[in-house]
Amino acid sequence: MKTLFAIILTLGLLAGSGFAQPTVALIVNAASSSQPPLPNSSIAQGSYFTIYGSGIGPSTGVSWNPYPLPTTLGQTSISVSVPAGAAAVAAYPSYVSATQINAVLPSGTPTGTGTLTVTYNGATSATFPITVVTSSFGTFAFNEVGSGPGIFTNAVNYQLLTPFNTVKPGGYVTIWGTGLGPAPDISTEQSAAPPLTNICPTASSCPVTVWVGGQQATVLYAGRGGFTAEDQIDIQVPAGVQGCYVQVAVEINSVVGNFTSLPVDPTGPTCQDADGINYSDIASIVQSKGHANIGDMILLSNYLNLSIPILGTSTLPFDNDTVSGELSTFSTSALDAFEGLTIVPSVNNCTVSPFLQYPPPSDPALVGLPFLNAGTTLSIQGPNGTASVPINKNGTAYYGLIGGETIAEIISGCPSTSTNKCAPFFLSPTYAISPGTYTVTGPGGSAVGAFSAPITVSSAAASFQWTNQASVVGTPSAPLPIARNQPLTITWTGGDPNGFVDITAIASTLQSGTVPSTTTPGALVECIAPASAGTFTVPAYVLESLPSTVNSTALVPPGELLVGPASGGVSATAPTGLDALYIFYHFIQGVNVSWQ
Repeated sequence: MKTLFAIILTLGLLAGSGFAQPTVALIVNAASSSQPPLPNSSIAQGSYFTIYGSGIGPSTGVSWNPYPLPTTLGQTSISVSVPAGAAAVAAYPSYVSATQINAVLPSGTPTGTGTLTVTYNGATSATFPITVVTSSFGTFAFNEVGSGPGIFTNAVNYQLLTPFNTVKPGGYVTIWGTGLGPAPDISTEQSAAPPLTNICPTASSCPVTVWVGGQQATVLYAGRGGFTAEDQIDIQVPAGVQGCYVQVAVEINSVVGNFTSLPVDPTGPTCQDADGINYSDIASIVQSKGHANIGDMILLSNYLNLSIPILGTSTLPFDNDTVSGELSTFSTSALDAFEGLTIVPSVNNCTVSPFLQYPPPSDPALVGLPFLNAGTTLSIQGPNGTASVPINKNGTAYYGLIGGETIAEIISGCPSTSTNKCAPFFLSPTYAISPGTYTVTGPGGSAVGAFSAPITVSSAAASFQWTNQASVVGTPSAPLPIARNQPLTITWTGGDPNGFVDITAIASTLQSGTVPSTTTPGALVECIAPASAGTFTVPAYVLESLPSTVNSTALVPPGELLVGPASGGVSATAPTGLDALYIFYHFIQGVNVSWQ
């Protein structure tokens, strides 16, 4: 699997920084972009890990060809001491550049907390903390940062699985990643490829648990994939799961790794989701042209009834209504890598996405896609008026805050110059969802003709009620902490019987102050269920990916739980220049909570 590994871990280079002292900024599992102290921040013995920083290697990247594994590459070496001050262990660098190092942590490295240093061209960095564990698995992903579609292959023919090449329920899949544990033979780790060694004596006694769409899959093999630090896990896909973005999470020794998605379809080879997205709509276009021009309009309403400690038992309403329009040329590789047109997992699934400062995180697969201009400004018309949606400041998509407030405005107050006057757009003045038809229109531009994309919020959807909110979160005068190690059941009434329900949980590591910094990590959990079900249970293994917020003294507590109606992707008439156009909404409401 050397070729597959090279595809996943060979990343672009950034400019060098001369011979200044190396600076280490971040250490993560090479398969995941999770930030410490979120799950998967520990580095497993015998696994690939990534170091980010400045001046940590040559300006032109250098890769290694095994064997033996080097301890110095491009004048760069890495030393790990566990505990701090103990004898150093030399890691094996596989790729070095000025800003990024990929390396193998020797299987014999002691476990525990310690320090790491990087030496480049004779200069050594300051020590950086590192935690070494026996195992902590990360699944490789198409986007190379550990989110979105994972690197999964058909276990029979090793073909990559994509929305245009799916697996059927009951089929066999190989998961590729790193972090299952030490090499089978530590004595030959540096000098030779590892043998295939299954760490699962039997399916019932396997230390690896694989969750697929909320169900436990049968694990047939877990161990090295024939290449240093690269692991494979062979599973059978559970019956009853289906969708383009079925969520997969690997758990070993009670540590749940990053969440990625798997395309599963009982008929195949293209996938379709219950939320209305069918890749067969564009399959022939992609096959003939190698790309498709796609637009999607995203209507989002987030309403929080905030409980802030300094207000006592009083609450502060916060509403944020936005419209986003992504009109881009999607290459085949972009379609394989991105997280979906409706930005959520398949129905009856939960996903976990790490973020910095504020959610949601951006989709790395969308970076650099050719923007298709449909006019200087789009507009949205709805029951409560009309608003403009301009091109964003980066010139890559359309985006507008059309109602409610920004985070800054809720703290400082709504300015008289606010274009939306801080009034809701998708909600009434009493913060109830406004039913009716919402239409996004574009005047036409250099790449896309004039269009109109309508979507209806039915009275049933607007009547949605989260029925067990009080028993889950309590009241402002008597809030209830929510355990992360137990399943969480949400119940509701109403909702469009043909629609869905969005359950969103957020937790940030902000410990004090007013707002998170640009480097404050957090995690976003999002689950999608059929509205007709009336209930959904968020599994404990999903909630455990959230950081605890119980010790935070921040002005606005950094935990949130929101629930509300959502639509599937509604297909609109595609104008000249687009092969497909979709519109959808998510209107979620909730409170800030304490995650135990």
